[in-house]
Amino acid sequence: MEGNCEQTYNRLLDKSSEAFVLAIELYNRPSIKYRVEGFSFFICNAWELMLKAKLIADRGISAVYYRDNTDRTITLERCISQVFTNDKDPLRRNLEDIIRLRNTSTHFIVQEYEQIYVGLFQSCVTNFDEKMYEFHGRRMSDIIPQHFLMLSMSANPATPEVIRAKYPVEIASKFLFDESEIEQEQQLQENQRYSCVFLTEMAITKNPKNADFTVAIDNSSDRTIRTAKVFQDPKNTHPLSMKKVLEHVNSRLGRLGIVLMANGEPKLFTANDWKLFLNFYDIKSNKELAYKHEVGRNGSYTYSMKTVDFIVERIRENPSGVVDSLKQALAKKQNETTPGAKDSKRK
Repeated sequence: MEGNCEQTYNRLLDKSSEAFVLAIELYNRPSIKYRVEGFSFFICNAWELMLKAKLIADRGISAVYYRDNTDRTITLERCISQVFTNDKDPLRRNLEDIIRLRNTSTHFIVQEYEQIYVGLFQSCVTNFDEKMYEFHGRRMSDIIPQHFLMLSMSANPATPEVIRAKYPVEIASKFLFDESEIEQEQQLQENQRYSCVFLTEMAITKNPKNADFTVAIDNSSDRTIRTAKVFQDPKNTHPLSMKKVLEHVNSRLGRLGIVLMANGEPKLFTANDWKLFLNFYDIKSNKELAYKHEVGRNGSYTYSMKTVDFIVERIRENPSGVVDSLKQALAKKQNETTPGAKDSKRK
């Protein structure tokens, strides 16, 4: 990119990141009553700036202006349709529903909207983090702690009877209609890129190995403390099968223009390559990357999006040699752990 274009690109990304952080901070601040409205404004602004930066990087700065009016930049809706061309994409449907909330919030926003939109908001946050990294190589967890990317909500949603009793007929009817539409869309989509919720639970455990944090019990104090663990649903935190990891890695490499090589030939990232990464980096032992589902004596693993990030970064560092180098390193490691193997073959 040319100097002026690059400055605009970086400025848009910086402002987009700031808008994203503001959206998170507003939503997770308990003292703000109408946080749904504030979140929808700032998260839409973050997406608009980030997508305009992508259009500039792909097509030049003219891509973000109307052809017949170079004083005006295009809307968020137009940015979305140009970047996410599939109008049935759950990510796009998620954004379109949040934009609709933003556009009507002046007249119809109520605190209880949180209970029907929090799943959309959570997916929107996760989608933004993923696309900011995929399109621009920036990770939001580098500027805001990872656990802040999980939105909090009330555990006691209001019933239709409470809504009708609390608000005028027009507002109550609009709320209940929106709730019904969102529920139907969630049933149709069944996709985490449209809606998802992180469930946090506290449970007592006697085995420290099963705990995410521990505390000491002070018997001299009037206050009692129990050792506990925080549980997050692995369907949300580690949703990927091995096959999905391969698909995401190849898709990401393609978008980034990175060509994986082995023996001097271009190739896709395959199950054999996955085994190399799995064994060399001991991915299954990393709780951020892998989750073990135990059923009786059997177990299976699923993986987080961080696993995709990790693999793509290792390939990006050395696309032409990473596969061959891992093969050599594992072969050497195997020979070192089985002394006398070569001697026995000679006899």
